Amino acid sequence: MGALITADDGLPAEGDVGPWVEDKHRALREYLRYHAKPRVRFANRAYIDIFCGPGRAQIKDTTQFVDGSPVVAWKSSQEDGAPFRHVFIADADVERREACATRLRRLGAPVIEVEGNAVTAADEIAQRLDPYGLHFAFVDPYSLGELRFELLRTLAGLKRMDLMVHLSAMDLFRNLDRNLAGEQQEFEAFAPGWQRHIRRNLSSVSRRRAVIDYWKTLVDGLGLDAPAEMKQVKNSKQRDLYWLLVLSRHKLAGRFWKIVLGSEVQRGFDGF
Repeated sequence: MGALITADDGLPAEGDVGPWVEDKHRALREYLRYHAKPRVRFANRAYIDIFCGPGRAQIKDTTQFVDGSPVVAWKSSQEDGAPFRHVFIADADVERREACATRLRRLGAPVIEVEGNAVTAADEIAQRLDPYGLHFAFVDPYSLGELRFELLRTLAGLKRMDLMVHLSAMDLFRNLDRNLAGEQQEFEAFAPGWQRHIRRNLSSVSRRRAVIDYWKTLVDGLGLDAPAEMKQVKNSKQRDLYWLLVLSRHKLAGRFWKIVLGSEVQRGFDGF
């Protein structure tokens, strides 16, 4: 995360964000549109964003500002006629979280701020959610190490919870060898026990694939379906920055996700 700037609404915002963020938010909006149809039957529905950021960002090398994911999600739920009953946001950076909360309150969102890092926030939020409600969590960390498996385990404990998850391709590409050598330990938090399942004589491409495949077996063990379909988000050089996946206990979520992806469906992490 870089330094915050002052946005066009007078509040702090992220600066120098790549234009591909709009691609990510488009996928979020479109998935929530399908998710809204069954959601209207559930009174205590909630949106959860545990890496919420300030709620607004400036596109790099432009004067254009765009909404952050919690604001995108709240506006989408209103437009679809199924506004969330609760909007839980968390961010380890207090200034970012407070800026996001202010923006949401200005829009009339029923926002609830949760202090602490993503793991502690996920635990508190899970305890406050209606166990019979239909909920949606956007899990959008900056690195694989921040996508701690324990926070997914916590959120997966809810019976009706769809998760859209950001997997950092750049982190995997840049830091796999360092983690294999023991110079870094971040991937252990992402996929506990991963090194015991990765053969050292594999090619770089095969090792990367093996890490993600092992992570998906852990996710499956939580009772969540981790489908092959993903959205590849690329930079201006057409290199993978990250992948988006939808995880859920219900097969309907996977069908919604395929519709959202349409012709963009990629299988087997072809971006390697």
